[in-house]
Amino acid sequence: MNYRFLFAWVLMASMYTGVKAHPPKEDDQSQAVPPSLKIGYVNVAYIFEQLPEAIKNNQDFQTFQKQLSNNLGLKASELEKKYSDYQKQVDTFTEAQQKQKQAELSELHQSLRTLEQQMPAEIEKKYKVVIQPIHHKIKQVIDKIAKEQSYSFVLAKDTEAGPVVLFAQPGFDLSELVLEKLKTMAPKEIEPPVVGPKTQTPAQPSTRSAKAVKKK
Repeated sequence: MNYRFLFAWVLMASMYTGVKAHPPKEDDQSQAVPPSLKIGYVNVAYIFEQLPEAIKNNQDFQTFQKQLSNNLGLKASELEKKYSDYQKQVDTFTEAQQKQKQAELSELHQSLRTLEQQMPAEIEKKYKVVIQPIHHKIKQVIDKIAKEQSYSFVLAKDTEAGPVVLFAQPGFDLSELVLEKLKTMAPKEIEPPVVGPKTQTPAQPSTRSAKAVKKK
Protein backbone atom coordinates (compact mmCIF):
# COMPACT_ATOMS: atom_id res chain seq x y z
CA MET A 1 0.00 0.00 0.00
CA ASN A 2 1.28 3.44 -0.91
CA TYR A 3 1.37 5.20 2.47
CA ARG A 4 2.83 8.35 1.01
CA PHE A 5 -0.17 8.77 -1.28
CA LEU A 6 -2.59 8.08 1.59
CA PHE A 7 -0.83 10.55 3.87
CA ALA A 8 -0.91 13.26 1.20
CA TRP A 9 -4.61 12.66 0.57
CA VAL A 10 -5.46 12.89 4.29
CA LEU A 11 -3.43 16.09 4.61
CA MET A 12 -5.19 17.72 1.68
CA ALA A 13 -8.60 16.66 3.00
CA SER A 14 -7.89 18.13 6.42
CA MET A 15 -6.69 21.41 4.88
CA TYR A 16 -9.79 21.64 2.69
CA THR A 17 -12.21 21.02 5.55
CA GLY A 18 -10.37 23.48 7.78
CA VAL A 19 -10.73 26.41 5.40
CA LYS A 20 -13.97 28.31 5.85
CA ALA A 21 -15.29 30.97 3.56
CA HIS A 22 -15.88 34.18 5.42
CA PRO A 23 -18.48 36.49 3.86
CA PRO A 24 -17.43 40.13 3.53
CA LYS A 25 -18.17 42.19 6.58
CA GLU A 26 -21.03 44.55 6.18
CA ASP A 27 -20.24 48.16 6.76
CA ASP A 28 -22.07 49.19 9.87
CA GLN A 29 -21.90 52.82 8.89
CA SER A 30 -24.70 53.77 6.55
CA GLN A 31 -23.60 55.56 3.40
CA ALA A 32 -24.21 59.31 3.44
CA VAL A 33 -27.15 60.22 1.23
CA PRO A 34 -26.43 63.34 -0.83
CA PRO A 35 -28.84 66.16 -0.13
CA SER A 36 -31.55 66.75 -2.71
CA LEU A 37 -30.99 69.67 -5.07
CA LYS A 38 -33.41 72.57 -5.10
CA ILE A 39 -33.45 74.26 -8.49
CA GLY A 40 -35.32 77.26 -9.83
CA TYR A 41 -35.16 79.49 -12.88
CA VAL A 42 -35.78 83.15 -13.68
CA ASN A 43 -36.95 84.89 -16.85
CA VAL A 44 -34.99 88.16 -16.73
CA ALA A 45 -36.56 89.50 -19.93
CA TYR A 46 -40.02 89.09 -18.40
CA ILE A 47 -38.91 90.96 -15.26
CA PHE A 48 -37.58 93.82 -17.38
CA GLU A 49 -40.90 94.04 -19.21
CA GLN A 50 -42.88 94.21 -15.96
CA LEU A 51 -40.67 96.23 -13.60
CA PRO A 52 -41.66 99.95 -13.77
CA GLU A 53 -38.12 101.16 -13.13
CA ALA A 54 -36.76 98.95 -15.90
CA ILE A 55 -39.47 100.11 -18.32
CA LYS A 56 -38.66 103.78 -17.68
CA ASN A 57 -34.89 103.33 -17.90
CA ASN A 58 -35.17 101.25 -21.05
CA GLN A 59 -37.27 103.98 -22.67
CA ASP A 60 -34.61 106.55 -21.73
CA PHE A 61 -31.93 104.32 -23.19
CA GLN A 62 -33.83 103.83 -26.45
CA THR A 63 -34.47 107.58 -26.71
CA PHE A 64 -30.77 108.28 -26.18
CA GLN A 65 -29.80 105.84 -28.93
CA LYS A 66 -32.34 107.40 -31.28
CA GLN A 67 -30.99 110.90 -30.60
CA LEU A 68 -27.45 109.80 -31.41
CA SER A 69 -28.64 108.15 -34.60
CA ASN A 70 -30.60 111.27 -35.60
CA ASN A 71 -27.60 113.52 -34.98
CA LEU A 72 -25.47 111.27 -37.12
CA GLY A 73 -28.08 111.33 -39.87
CA LEU A 74 -28.28 115.13 -39.80
CA LYS A 75 -24.50 115.42 -40.09
CA ALA A 76 -24.47 113.01 -43.01
CA SER A 77 -27.27 114.92 -44.78
CA GLU A 78 -25.47 118.22 -44.24
CA LEU A 79 -22.26 116.83 -45.70
CA GLU A 80 -24.09 115.36 -48.68
CA LYS A 81 -25.89 118.64 -49.44
CA LYS A 82 -22.76 120.78 -49.14
CA TYR A 83 -20.79 118.42 -51.34
CA SER A 84 -23.58 118.46 -53.94
CA ASP A 85 -23.65 122.28 -53.89
CA TYR A 86 -19.89 122.37 -54.25
CA GLN A 87 -20.01 120.09 -57.28
CA LYS A 88 -22.61 122.32 -58.95
CA GLN A 89 -20.73 125.59 -58.30
CA VAL A 90 -17.12 124.47 -58.48
CA ASP A 91 -16.61 126.05 -61.91
CA THR A 92 -17.65 129.45 -60.60
CA PHE A 93 -15.21 129.43 -57.67
CA THR A 94 -11.79 130.93 -57.69
CA GLU A 95 -8.88 128.76 -56.67
CA ALA A 96 -8.90 130.28 -53.19
CA GLN A 97 -12.65 129.67 -52.85
CA GLN A 98 -12.25 126.07 -53.97
CA LYS A 99 -9.60 125.46 -51.31
CA GLN A 100 -11.83 127.05 -48.67
CA LYS A 101 -14.84 124.92 -49.66
CA GLN A 102 -12.72 121.78 -49.76
CA ALA A 103 -11.41 122.54 -46.28
CA GLU A 104 -14.98 123.01 -45.01
CA LEU A 105 -16.06 119.71 -46.55
CA SER A 106 -13.04 117.93 -45.11
CA GLU A 107 -13.72 119.34 -41.64
CA LEU A 108 -17.38 118.34 -41.83
CA HIS A 109 -16.44 114.86 -43.01
CA GLN A 110 -13.98 114.46 -40.13
CA SER A 111 -16.62 115.63 -37.67
CA LEU A 112 -19.01 113.01 -39.05
CA ARG A 113 -16.41 110.26 -38.69
CA THR A 114 -15.60 111.31 -35.13
CA LEU A 115 -19.27 111.27 -34.17
CA GLU A 116 -19.70 107.85 -35.75
CA GLN A 117 -16.68 106.45 -33.90
CA GLN A 118 -17.82 107.87 -30.56
CA MET A 119 -21.33 106.42 -30.77
CA PRO A 120 -20.54 102.91 -29.42
CA ALA A 121 -18.70 104.33 -26.41
CA GLU A 122 -21.52 106.79 -25.69
CA ILE A 123 -24.12 104.03 -25.92
CA GLU A 124 -22.11 101.77 -23.61
CA LYS A 125 -21.68 104.61 -21.12
CA LYS A 126 -25.42 105.26 -21.09
CA TYR A 127 -26.11 101.53 -20.73
CA LYS A 128 -23.94 101.36 -17.61
CA VAL A 129 -25.86 104.26 -16.08
CA VAL A 130 -29.49 103.26 -16.77
CA ILE A 131 -29.58 99.52 -17.55
CA GLN A 132 -26.68 97.82 -15.81
CA PRO A 133 -27.76 98.88 -12.28
CA ILE A 134 -31.11 97.14 -12.83
CA HIS A 135 -29.35 93.93 -13.84
CA HIS A 136 -27.27 94.27 -10.68
CA LYS A 137 -30.41 94.76 -8.60
CA ILE A 138 -32.10 91.70 -10.11
CA LYS A 139 -28.99 89.62 -9.42
CA GLN A 140 -28.93 90.72 -5.78
CA VAL A 141 -32.59 89.82 -5.29
CA ILE A 142 -32.07 86.40 -6.89
CA ASP A 143 -29.11 85.75 -4.59
CA LYS A 144 -31.13 86.79 -1.56
CA ILE A 145 -34.09 84.56 -2.42
CA ALA A 146 -31.80 81.63 -3.21
CA LYS A 147 -30.07 81.90 0.17
CA GLU A 148 -33.27 82.42 2.15
CA GLN A 149 -35.05 79.47 0.52
CA SER A 150 -31.97 77.20 0.22
CA TYR A 151 -31.85 76.93 -3.56
CA SER A 152 -28.87 75.01 -4.92
CA PHE A 153 -29.13 76.51 -8.41
CA VAL A 154 -31.08 79.34 -10.02
CA LEU A 155 -30.86 79.25 -13.81
CA ALA A 156 -31.56 81.98 -16.36
CA LYS A 157 -34.30 80.97 -18.76
CA ASP A 158 -33.16 83.51 -21.34
CA THR A 159 -29.62 84.60 -22.26
CA GLU A 160 -27.98 86.39 -25.16
CA ALA A 161 -26.82 83.03 -26.50
CA GLY A 162 -30.32 81.56 -26.28
CA PRO A 163 -32.47 79.77 -23.70
CA VAL A 164 -30.68 77.80 -20.99
CA VAL A 165 -33.82 76.13 -19.65
CA LEU A 166 -35.53 74.30 -22.49
CA PHE A 167 -38.30 72.88 -20.31
CA ALA A 168 -39.34 73.22 -16.68
CA GLN A 169 -42.51 72.97 -14.66
CA PRO A 170 -44.06 76.36 -13.82
CA GLY A 171 -43.57 75.63 -10.13
CA PHE A 172 -39.82 76.13 -10.55
CA ASP A 173 -40.24 79.64 -12.01
CA LEU A 174 -39.09 82.30 -9.54
CA SER A 175 -39.70 85.27 -11.86
CA GLU A 176 -42.84 86.52 -10.11
CA LEU A 177 -41.24 86.15 -6.70
CA VAL A 178 -38.20 88.15 -7.82
CA LEU A 179 -40.42 90.78 -9.45
CA GLU A 180 -42.53 91.29 -6.33
CA LYS A 181 -39.43 91.52 -4.17
CA LEU A 182 -37.97 94.17 -6.49
CA LYS A 183 -41.15 96.24 -6.34
CA THR A 184 -41.20 96.29 -2.55
CA MET A 185 -37.49 96.85 -1.91
CA ALA A 186 -36.33 100.24 -0.71
CA PRO A 187 -33.38 101.82 -2.57
CA LYS A 188 -31.14 101.52 0.50
CA GLU A 189 -31.53 97.73 0.45
CA ILE A 190 -29.63 97.56 -2.84
CA GLU A 191 -25.86 97.71 -2.78
CA PRO A 192 -24.42 99.81 -5.61
CA PRO A 193 -22.35 97.87 -8.16
CA VAL A 194 -18.59 98.07 -7.80
CA VAL A 195 -17.28 100.06 -10.76
CA GLY A 196 -13.57 100.02 -9.97
CA PRO A 197 -11.10 99.08 -7.26
CA LYS A 198 -11.87 100.53 -3.88
CA THR A 199 -9.57 103.33 -2.81
CA GLN A 200 -8.13 103.01 0.64
CA THR A 201 -8.41 106.03 2.89
CA PRO A 202 -4.99 106.93 4.31
CA ALA A 203 -4.72 106.40 8.04
CA GLN A 204 -4.88 109.58 10.08
CA PRO A 205 -2.09 110.13 12.64
CA SER A 206 -3.18 109.72 16.22
CA THR A 207 -3.49 112.74 18.52
CA ARG A 208 -0.72 111.40 20.72
CA SER A 209 1.72 111.14 17.80
CA ALA A 210 0.83 114.62 16.62
CA LYS A 211 1.55 116.07 20.07
CA ALA A 212 4.87 114.27 20.24
CA VAL A 213 5.93 115.74 16.90
CA LYS A 214 4.84 119.19 18.00
CA LYS A 215 6.98 119.02 21.17
CA LYS A 216 10.07 118.14 19.14
